[in-house]
Amino acid sequence: MPAAIIAEPQETPLDLLKRVYGYEAFRGLQADVIADAMAGRDVLAVLPTGGGKSLCYQIPAILREGVGLVVSPLIALMADQVDALKALGVRAERLDSSMAFEDKTEALNAAARGEMDLLYLSPEALATGLAGRLSQLPVSLIAIDEAHCVSQWGHDFRPDYRALGRLKEMFPGVPRMAVTATADSRTRDDILAQLDLREPHTHVASFDRPNLALGAEPKGGGKSDRVIALVKAHKGESGIVYAATRDGTEKLAEALEKAGIPALAYHAGLDAEVRAERQRRFLLEEGLTMCATVAFGMGVDKPDVRFVIHADPPKTLEAYWQEVGRAGRDGKPAEGYALFGPADMRRSISWTMEGDAADEVKRVQLNKTRQLFAFFNGTECRRAAVRKYFGETDVQPCGDCDNCQREPGEGYDATKFAQMAVSAVLRCGQRIGRGRLIIHLLGQAKDGFDEDMQALSTYGIGTDLSKQGWNAVFDELLFSGLLAEGGDAMRPVIIVPDADAAKALFRGETEVWLRSDPNVRKTRTRQRSAAADYSGELSERDQSLFDMLRTWRLETAKAKGVPPYVIFHDKTLAAIAQERPSSQDSLRAISGVGEKKAGRYAAEIARLVAEAA
Repeated sequence: MPAAIIAEPQETPLDLLKRVYGYEAFRGLQADVIADAMAGRDVLAVLPTGGGKSLCYQIPAILREGVGLVVSPLIALMADQVDALKALGVRAERLDSSMAFEDKTEALNAAARGEMDLLYLSPEALATGLAGRLSQLPVSLIAIDEAHCVSQWGHDFRPDYRALGRLKEMFPGVPRMAVTATADSRTRDDILAQLDLREPHTHVASFDRPNLALGAEPKGGGKSDRVIALVKAHKGESGIVYAATRDGTEKLAEALEKAGIPALAYHAGLDAEVRAERQRRFLLEEGLTMCATVAFGMGVDKPDVRFVIHADPPKTLEAYWQEVGRAGRDGKPAEGYALFGPADMRRSISWTMEGDAADEVKRVQLNKTRQLFAFFNGTECRRAAVRKYFGETDVQPCGDCDNCQREPGEGYDATKFAQMAVSAVLRCGQRIGRGRLIIHLLGQAKDGFDEDMQALSTYGIGTDLSKQGWNAVFDELLFSGLLAEGGDAMRPVIIVPDADAAKALFRGETEVWLRSDPNVRKTRTRQRSAAADYSGELSERDQSLFDMLRTWRLETAKAKGVPPYVIFHDKTLAAIAQERPSSQDSLRAISGVGEKKAGRYAAEIARLVAEAA
């Protein structure tokens, strides 16, 4: 076993990055965040998924005297990061409920002896007897990962995170760092307040993900068929399909398997050992599709996920962006695609209303839900819309999402039909559902059916639009909030929630646009392959070595019981295939190869290079 990594005297963060992680330079805001942490300042860092958040606290924890405590919400996430650090030679361990008492004690003893750089733990651990023991450790830094969980305004609020404000009293003078990938301005302010950060420095990176091609479409009749078609477009690639319910994940996995696509279901209702085994398979195997609820994902650090499909949408744009961001962490092309419909929005709203949050929180969450569905159904560039939502300005269209790929002039001005629909809702007393409203607008009511409503001025005024077209109009009005669903959950009625907004529509001050002619149903076809192969970068000779290296990596990973990317990422293997290192020093010169991995794998890689010559 190679000796553990020890910070060298006067070693800088950049020196450590090169020596341990094998990278020549920091990315984005990493250097600024690390500099603040090294100076002992409290920090809030909002960096995109795949943007290297963990390095921001790992490097200061290694360089500063003492042990860095990392609060993380999931055992799988902790285990994944600890395995990756140990592969680099970093002294790291975790404390969680799956560990034996003796192992926890040894980890704490090692930290007390100064033989530990990073110790991962759950927020629940601070509420147990461990808190006293932890407070006696020489702590160099405290990092709160997935810090949006602190905020009641965030998409994944966890009450146990609220107690993390006490860290200031438990560890006076110790710098604290909150890191997350998704937090709007309200959530960021709440994180700062709840954690009581001391004169914090806030770093917010761009939320842009240039390698992600985004798309969305209204649900048709066969959700499983559409999901199968989308997954087949990524043949042989790894991906995630999110569904709203446990039963939904099982049915989608079964449908994909019947279609010849390797797939597994993952949800909280499965036995813990089954979940762990399925997650392990997803990390180790290639070409596997995981059909999951939101119980799956936060602990997945798999870089080569090529697609994330929302068979059912989440509740907020924050949740959507975090989930879709799990695709393409390696920087290669990836796709995020969502299927959505009014029933999904009704379900999200129902879940919010039935929750036990305060009324103010519910109002915010309901607004976030409407913003999400307006985003799905809207015509604006999708990446630009997300960036604006998170507060970025001067953003430009990506040119790559389904909206940017639409034909010029494809948008459809449906303002006059929107006026008809809202008028019909008001004339009918806001007491009937969508189906009856469409019949009313089309003038198709049978004799004896709603005879009083047939006398209204809105009866039969909508014959220029088909039933399909009216459904599209009502979808947009519901998503935008000009209309809403009220009444009983099982028999909702359509209402006008904002009289002033309705008046603005009638005066022509508000326009309603659809993505396309509502009488013509279009289904997007994929514009480009999201395959993250290196065929355009590697010669035929180098591609052959690259394939050999991937086979070797998979075998090595299986033998060690770790995901393949813990050994090397594809990008590093591609560089090895091109540079063909034959010694430890030449392997060490390749980006992504630190000194421990160079020493561990140089001989095997030199053998593969010689065989491929």
